[in-house]
Amino acid sequence: MTNKEQIKKLRDNAELAMAAYGYFHLVGKKFDNKDEYNDRKNTEITLHDILDMTYKDYVTSNHTTLINPEKLKGDMTPTQAQRFFSRYDLLIHQPNTESGFSATLFGEKRKQKNTESYL
Repeated sequence: MTNKEQIKKLRDNAELAMAAYGYFHLVGKKFDNKDEYNDRKNTEITLHDILDMTYKDYVTSNHTTLINPEKLKGDMTPTQAQRFFSRYDLLIHQPNTESGFSATLFGEKRKQKNTESYL
């Protein structure tokens, strides 16, 4: 494996680790109706929004408590989030259970040809 291939593999694994901690249970909820949210006021939260640092600390409109509102915590740049979801599908997300367990499963989008994978 060349240095370039190894760096690419490390980058991909780091992005998967970052994305695994996304608050995907917020998908489908709406952004709060705050003036600073501009064109995103009362619009639905998408997969890209969850990882996009542009929307970090934005609050949902339908959170259940005033003391601890649901906030987005994305750490990827908009381009990085777009590139991530062009390569991976979110297969399953298990939000926190009562015991604190949560999990996210991503699947790589591939084109199959004669059992060989191509990107």
